[in-house]
Amino acid sequence: MLIDFHVHLAGSGCAQSGIILGKSFEKRPTFRYLKYAQKISNEQMLTDIDLIWIKRISDLIKNSDCISKAVVLCFDSVYLENGEQNLELSQLYVPNSWGFFAAQKFKESFLLGASIHPYRKDFFNELEKCIENNVFLLKWLPSAMGIDPENKKCLAFYDALREAKIPLLSHVDREFTFAEPVSGWLKFNHLKKLKTALDMGVTVIAAHAGTPSQIELAEEFARKYENFYLDTSGLFNPSRVRSAIRLFRLAQKSVLKERLLFGTDWPVPAFPLLLIDKTGIALYKEISKIANPFLRDLRLKEFFGFNIDGFKKNQERLLTLLDRSHTEEVLT
Repeated sequence: MLIDFHVHLAGSGCAQSGIILGKSFEKRPTFRYLKYAQKISNEQMLTDIDLIWIKRISDLIKNSDCISKAVVLCFDSVYLENGEQNLELSQLYVPNSWGFFAAQKFKESFLLGASIHPYRKDFFNELEKCIENNVFLLKWLPSAMGIDPENKKCLAFYDALREAKIPLLSHVDREFTFAEPVSGWLKFNHLKKLKTALDMGVTVIAAHAGTPSQIELAEEFARKYENFYLDTSGLFNPSRVRSAIRLFRLAQKSVLKERLLFGTDWPVPAFPLLLIDKTGIALYKEISKIANPFLRDLRLKEFFGFNIDGFKKNQERLLTLLDRSHTEEVLT
């Protein structure tokens, strides 16, 4: 069994999902490109894209043969330090209730990646709901959500995650899909901001493995903290591809080799053309013909020396740390 630790839920809210798509996000080039790449029509945006989206993920997982589960990620809205929700600053909101629905509807393919803003006044109640719905991990994108991981408001949240043995998957380093809603929030993505959570015993997964600029710090954290892991999502796009080469080279000779987890960042695509100088034309053509984007991403990682067996071993280390079963029947 291989888990994809990083797959995004999205939609328009058309199917009573509760999803809110911010107007500012709809105007971003990244949104427009993803809409085009996924062949989403304006009519679908108004009628059934929420349901099409989760069915599409499930079909890709089932057709992959070697990937058994996808952690489907919700996306909480912005909350201010006073605990009030701010939808004006929120570019995307995918409520946990929609994640509950998706994970139940496609339970053979999905694991629940909930999202809870730690400044919420009701964060503990929301966490309890997530636990009742077999949450697998919690996801943050600090710069887009307005979360300073060093803020004292996070301490009680970290205590709760540690006690429940729920890992925190947090975006690290630069962000290109979402804008910075408030100037200065980008610094919240720095890996050093997660040191408090790690020191408190929370299992932390750094999304995108510290690329493009924090790979060496990630390696330092991996040596220091046994509760620190990294996912390999979104590495083969223009913003991270060259640093991904450096990451895989370093990982081959360091503790990172035992901490990298498989992840795609779907629907963000991998671009094999950006690596043609490394793969050569023949392999580039082979990989480009792979229709399933999950398998295309995995094949590129195999080229850099990280295959299914390696990812499975690291995944099993993480599940053991969390006292979770290694079988696909019971993972939470």
